[in-house]
Amino acid sequence: MTKKQSTRTPRQERSRETWDRIVEAGLAMFSEKGYYKTTSKDVARAAGVAIGSFYAYFPDKKELFKVILQYYQDKIKDSLTAIDINLYISTGDHRRFIRYIIDRLIESHEIYPDLHQEVEVMAHSDAEIRDILKKSKSESIDITRNILAQWKEKTAITDINAAAVVIEKSIEGVVHCIMFSDIDVDRERVIDELTEMIHGYIFKTKS
Repeated sequence: MTKKQSTRTPRQERSRETWDRIVEAGLAMFSEKGYYKTTSKDVARAAGVAIGSFYAYFPDKKELFKVILQYYQDKIKDSLTAIDINLYISTGDHRRFIRYIIDRLIESHEIYPDLHQEVEVMAHSDAEIRDILKKSKSESIDITRNILAQWKEKTAITDINAAAVVIEKSIEGVVHCIMFSDIDVDRERVIDELTEMIHGYIFKTKS
C-alpha cells in the first residue's frame, strides 16, 4: 500500500502565499458548504490555484481540514493565554476577568460558527478530529487550572483539578447554548448570570 503523503509546510514566501490562500479558501468553503460537500477542486478553485498546487501541499481535503482545525484551536488558546491575569489579581477585579474570558470565547465562536458546528458533528464519527478537539479541551482545562492556582489564596476551592473541569465545561456549555440554540433570554443577561455563577463558585464565601 502506498504511503500517504504528509502535509507540506512551505518556507519560501511565494509558496507560503499559495499555502495561505488554500487554507483561507478551505476555511471559507468548509464553513459555507460543510466538509462532506466540499471537494479539493472546490478549494483549489476558490483559492485561484490549480488542483496540482493543492496536492503539492495537502494530500487530500482531510489533511487541509485538520490544519484549519488546529489553526482555529490555536487562535482560541492564544486569545486566552495572552490575558494578563496579574493585572486582575492586583486589582481584585475577578468578575471582570471571568467576563473577559467568556466574551473572548464567544468572539472566537462568532468568527466561523458554521465551521465550529461542523467540527462538533465530525468529532462523533472521526477519531482524528475527535483527538484534536480532545487535546484542545484538555488545554483549556489546564489554562483554567493554572488560573485557579494563582487565585488559591483567595478561593475556598480545595480540589482545583475537579473545579477546573466543572468551570471549563460550564462555560463551554453556556457559550454553545448562546451561539447554537434558540433562547428566549437576552444573551447579555445570560452571560451576566454565568459570570456571577462562576464567580460565586470560585470564591464562595470569600470576596
